[in-house]
Amino acid sequence: PDDPYCLLYTSGTTGRPKGVITPHRMVAWNAYNTVACWQLSEDDVSSIFTPLYHAGGLGAFLMPILLAGGRIVLHREFDPTEVWRVIEEERCTVVLGVPTIWKMLADAPEFKTSELGHVRWFISGGAPMPRHLVGIFRDRGIVMRQGYGLTEVGVNCFAMSDDEAWAKAGSIGRPLMFTEAKVIDEGGQFLGPDEVGELCFRGPHVSAGYWNNPEATAEALDKEGWFHTGDMARCDADGFFYIAGRAKDMFISGGVNVYPAEIENVLLQHASLADAAVVGVPHPTWGEVGVAFVVAAEGEEVTAEDLGEFVGDRLARYKIPKEFRIVDVLPRTPYGKVVKGELVEAWKKEQEN
Repeated sequence: PDDPYCLLYTSGTTGRPKGVITPHRMVAWNAYNTVACWQLSEDDVSSIFTPLYHAGGLGAFLMPILLAGGRIVLHREFDPTEVWRVIEEERCTVVLGVPTIWKMLADAPEFKTSELGHVRWFISGGAPMPRHLVGIFRDRGIVMRQGYGLTEVGVNCFAMSDDEAWAKAGSIGRPLMFTEAKVIDEGGQFLGPDEVGELCFRGPHVSAGYWNNPEATAEALDKEGWFHTGDMARCDADGFFYIAGRAKDMFISGGVNVYPAEIENVLLQHASLADAAVVGVPHPTWGEVGVAFVVAAEGEEVTAEDLGEFVGDRLARYKIPKEFRIVDVLPRTPYGKVVKGELVEAWKKEQEN
């Protein structure tokens, strides 16, 4: 069980990608846990358009549905029109995507016309899912669940029911049956309900560490077997977890913690925006401030003044980005995650010039 099955590399959105030692037990337990807690069966069909060299392609839903005896439809590439055609014609029941992909699929004309009565639910992972986007699918009669996982711990660590998917929109659910999860402060102490701290996992689905990188392994895996994710989260009184954002994404402005994911979710509610990402950059007075990189929707125009007013009506003043940059496209990994390091470097180069 502990023999390495493969090396899966992290996305590298905040630094150099690391090779995660993925043992056989990790792949197997991810499949067992997903089948049991997501209630998959031989009747399930899934369309997979995420890369198979990524943990998402392997763990949701390739291995779990094969374990359950269901059917997989593989895509050579991602194309919204083709995805909707396959979902309809192959009568797919469960499908995984990231928020960016779900937004592209919601914007495609086929979203309104495809026959989707056979769909049990869709699920989003990879980044926090904006509540308004969950609502768009709900209005179409589709349950949009939200999940969470990492290359290092498996892509499926939480579950929720169909009713909870809306009642607890924004939550990633409760831990799976064979998953231990906790939220801790900087001193390693458990935090109470709705307190934000680092999310940690322990269980048979946790990886063996990083390939040829003992320093990174020791930093992430403690002596008690807990994996420290670097993600900031909170757990409510009902036991449902919520992701606040990556610790590496968080910046401190005027002594206050700011989580870009919250700002991005607000920006994406703007009707004229197609994409948005927020990063923290150095500032002589406040230490760090936010810079928002945004992509206008096709045929739309947007100004920094308009965006500032829009965000200002919905967020505390210290969370409002000090700068809005309108760009043609955001740099993304093949799995759809924004490579924020490139945005920060681009901003720094402009300051130098």
